[in-house]
Amino acid sequence: MHFIVGGAFQGKRKWARQYYRLDEIESWMWCNGYEREYVLPDANTLKQIIILEGLEASIRRTPSRTHWEHVFQMWHDWEQGDDERTVVWIGCDITQGIVPLTKEERNWRDVTGWCYQELVKRCERVDRVWCGLVERIK
Repeated sequence: MHFIVGGAFQGKRKWARQYYRLDEIESWMWCNGYEREYVLPDANTLKQIIILEGLEASIRRTPSRTHWEHVFQMWHDWEQGDDERTVVWIGCDITQGIVPLTKEERNWRDVTGWCYQELVKRCERVDRVWCGLVERIK
């Protein structure tokens, strides 16, 4: 799996499209977590590349560490089932800056940070995108 992280509107989506050459291949699927829940892998998921964008928004809707550990593991297992499969996660960095005032906002930030740490453990590659520049972290 591959995790791409960075601030909002810093070029994560554009870089992922270029890096994976999505304009040149047919077998890919983009899941927008800002609009709806992610699909989960099953026997009918036949795409070569799955991109799951808006991870922080999806976590906000379901701020459960147990839920996300299960989701990450399901996608990891799906990817491991075939050498041609790649799962790409894209998430905004919301862990820096001012600590939120409300308990709900603090919980979302805490769970998001924990989820990102759990995801990074499972990913083979991690990149940070900032101002359109990419830094490989793992």
